[in-house]
Amino acid sequence: MIRPLRIALALPLLLAAAPAPPLMPGLWEETLVFALDSVNGSSEMAAQMQKVLPTPRPRRDCYSAAELADPRAILLGSVGQACRFTRFDMAGGRIVASGDCTDARGQALHVDGSGTYTATGYDFTFTGTGRNDHFDMGFRGRDSGRRLAACPAG
Repeated sequence: MIRPLRIALALPLLLAAAPAPPLMPGLWEETLVFALDSVNGSSEMAAQMQKVLPTPRPRRDCYSAAELADPRAILLGSVGQACRFTRFDMAGGRIVASGDCTDARGQALHVDGSGTYTATGYDFTFTGTGRNDHFDMGFRGRDSGRRLAACPAG
């Protein structure tokens, strides 16, 4: 006979091992922020350039279950940016990803990061490097999202 105390003691372990549910379809608000750590090896130049960068605004998008079946499409997503992940693991409430992104101007970035997720939110922190015509950059950032509601009809 299994004693109730043993079951109660084992419950946290069983819950921790349970798989995290997939992201829920609906209206999501996502915020992507980053900070420059170095530009051409200089933290001073990075601080000066950071001052002129625009403040990112949260964006809202509706996602269907089919779109969220492969969440790589939304991670680090922004208007005009696409990422190809060479490593992407999203299971059990944890995210680990590594890959290359390009923006609309053709600037290439490499990112590595990790984070957590639930059915209604995610939080992913990353570090990266990039190069454009004139600068080598080192940066860090955070991509977070939360489900707000069901998508409006129509």
